[in-house]
Amino acid sequence: MTTATAQAAGDYLADVADRLGLPGEHTPIRAVMDRACGGQLEARGPDGRRASTLTASGVPFEVSVSGGGGEFTPAVRYVTETATQEVSFGKRLASQLNAIDNLVTWLPNGDEAVAGLLRSFAATLYPDPAKVTKKYRLATWIGVVHHAAAPQCAARLKVYGGLNAVPGALERLRREWPGFAGLASVADDESLLAPAGAALEVDAVGNVSHKIYLKTGHRDVAVPMRLARIFGEPVWEAQSEFVRCGLDPAQLYRYRFFVCCSRGVGTPAVSLHLIAGRRDDLTALVNELAKQHHGTTAAVDALTGAAESSSGTWRYTGIGLGVSPVSGTTKLNVYGTPTWGADPGPPGDSREQ
Repeated sequence: MTTATAQAAGDYLADVADRLGLPGEHTPIRAVMDRACGGQLEARGPDGRRASTLTASGVPFEVSVSGGGGEFTPAVRYVTETATQEVSFGKRLASQLNAIDNLVTWLPNGDEAVAGLLRSFAATLYPDPAKVTKKYRLATWIGVVHHAAAPQCAARLKVYGGLNAVPGALERLRREWPGFAGLASVADDESLLAPAGAALEVDAVGNVSHKIYLKTGHRDVAVPMRLARIFGEPVWEAQSEFVRCGLDPAQLYRYRFFVCCSRGVGTPAVSLHLIAGRRDDLTALVNELAKQHHGTTAAVDALTGAAESSSGTWRYTGIGLGVSPVSGTTKLNVYGTPTWGADPGPPGDSREQ
């Protein structure tokens, strides 16, 4: 069964970059993508399991566009994972950290201090990688952004890690990293929401953002109201915006949600991410949201158009809304995955640990 090759993915990103107005030949985009994924994007590992938990199919590749306030951001964004054919957790993590060291050099401010910061983040999550069993697939994912303002560099580099592989990971983050302290605090007996992951992001000028992700379960009618009660107006407004743009309010509970609590150079922020199930088609919802918040469907059309032009298939995997209590919806992110050939994936949810 054929899946995306690293070269096909790099060409796809270059095509998206053209459509979004990034100048140049996009050689850096291809080079960074190839290093970030380790030159392979197989859907299954040597043991027959999904190679990556990033997507339901197992292909370690998800692309997104962003924007808000009536404009889309002229930037190519993607997440991938390297060493997914390595079964050993420790060896996979070591390969990923080596890739991160290399990718840091693509940041304008990238140096050994930045690489050490990202390595320290991973070490806090996984203090003894050799003791993590093969059951856990997520060691790190690597997120990259290329922006039109500096297309020869990376504008942002983000490292994601899991919170469930080693007991006490979230508590260690909050204790050892002031930027994570107090983020995403929920009651210990909360049954509808659970910690899912964390991320550390460094941008082109050296600013650092800390993020914690919480996930909901499936098909519990209490989830939408519970999220609004915990996180207040921003999450309520995001849910309302999904409904205003076409989602049946009676069907909200059917979806899995991720809540991202982040702290960067400004005040802490909350965003709500709706995740598509394998039978969900988010196209109509995406297009309406894009019209409202990007002012056009041009950015999401770039994602689908680049897939079509390369004889690939595009599928939307999620939508994220960032909401300010003062100014309403401030950011719309749209996520999806291109594939080439037959769909390689088993039933299941993306981002499942």
